[in-house]
Amino acid sequence: MLALFAVHSSDRFVHVTEVERGLACDCRCAVCGEQVIARQGDVREHHFAHSSNAQPCASSYESDLHRFAKRVIVEAGGLVVPVNAAAALALGLGDDKGPRILLACTSIEEEVVVGDRRPDLLAATTAGISVAIEVAYTSFCDSQKRQDYGDLRLSALEIDLRAFTPTAFDVGRVKHALLEDIACKSWLWPVRLEEAEPSSEPPSVPPTVSTPRRQFLPEEIVKLRGRWISVKELPSGDIAIKAVRYDPDVVSVVRTVARQHLGQYRGTYFSWVIPRFRAEAARAQLRTIAAGV
Repeated sequence: MLALFAVHSSDRFVHVTEVERGLACDCRCAVCGEQVIARQGDVREHHFAHSSNAQPCASSYESDLHRFAKRVIVEAGGLVVPVNAAAALALGLGDDKGPRILLACTSIEEEVVVGDRRPDLLAATTAGISVAIEVAYTSFCDSQKRQDYGDLRLSALEIDLRAFTPTAFDVGRVKHALLEDIACKSWLWPVRLEEAEPSSEPPSVPPTVSTPRRQFLPEEIVKLRGRWISVKELPSGDIAIKAVRYDPDVVSVVRTVARQHLGQYRGTYFSWVIPRFRAEAARAQLRTIAAGV
């Protein structure tokens, strides 16, 4: 199979149509690291070739497509996602049920282990919400993965790129699908509210009676050297931690714990927001540190 991708000298994983022709492409083979030439003639399909004329290294197009997609999303710092009532609630959008929204991210990390899952990307939104992003070509997430994300209460988005075969790959169209289109995107969790609790039975609670909302945990105060650390659960299930009064040693402890649990700093509230799937572990660590002082 012809090599359609290579690694640029800037360490960007690029498609052959994104670089200059010949050795001016300034790229190396993504498998063996040898210098490659960008073949962009008028007869054969554009591809990379080893400068030594060696045979193309064996590679997986699906793996390359994943790697390219991750690069595009990380560089963009966000993407447009579909929104339904369940997704709006999980993303902290309140009653916003618009069909699409730009999910701006403060950080996007690759291959982060979350529970038993390792999503292609783990993003943190500007609202402090964690979102897993899965890229699919032939292997799509099954019911077990959906359940796992549900158990973690981790919003998870799947992007379907099956339309972009090696011969149908177009950089502009792929970028549009990844960043702007919503037709190829679906939520693994949360599912639509009507899908979450399917029932043919009439509701047991009269329509005029509102269903009790989830009760959030009260603020917890962890005392460290006589100083207070506030731990609050947010409506999303994430927690916000901060030193109630400034103390450099206590602030350092809060910062260290938060970073170990994928926390994002919110300067407006002088607090660190830790995603829900790491919340209990962070609480336990703070308590252990406080008890050992």
